[in-house]
Amino acid sequence: MILFFIRADVDSDSFIKYCYANYRNVMADVEDLPPSVCVLREQGKKPRLDVEGVHFNLSHSYGVSVLAMSHTEVGVDIEKVRPVRREKFTFIEAKDDKEFFEKWTERESYVKFTGEGIAKIKREIPSDAHFEHFDVFDGYHVAVCAEEQNLIAYELDPSGM
Repeated sequence: MILFFIRADVDSDSFIKYCYANYRNVMADVEDLPPSVCVLREQGKKPRLDVEGVHFNLSHSYGVSVLAMSHTEVGVDIEKVRPVRREKFTFIEAKDDKEFFEKWTERESYVKFTGEGIAKIKREIPSDAHFEHFDVFDGYHVAVCAEEQNLIAYELDPSGM
């Protein structure tokens, strides 16, 4: 799995295609992937690429974006840690805002992994779900939900898009 980070407000489809081109370059020795892709969107389903065997998920927060790309299903969420009225979210027990966003990103990455969407954020997460957590940049937290696998992370330069 590869995580791509960018510190910029970006057009989602352009960023997905930019990340795919980088993913394709990294995976060139392992997979023969087409040179370009289209992002497909269907009502009630996760966006996907028009190529088999490459899955992605995208998240934005306060001028930072992260895209996870893998050979298996993946869900990712990034959040800027900030003050939040935690009493409004009784389904998340947290001692402070940092812990709240660690748990929130985990939940959101899970419902994005399953494709159920944010409406299911309160649901119980199965004990066998696998997560990776990262504190990135100053004050941002990321959680990725996917089957356990090697992970590489890159920060992309927005001027390259």
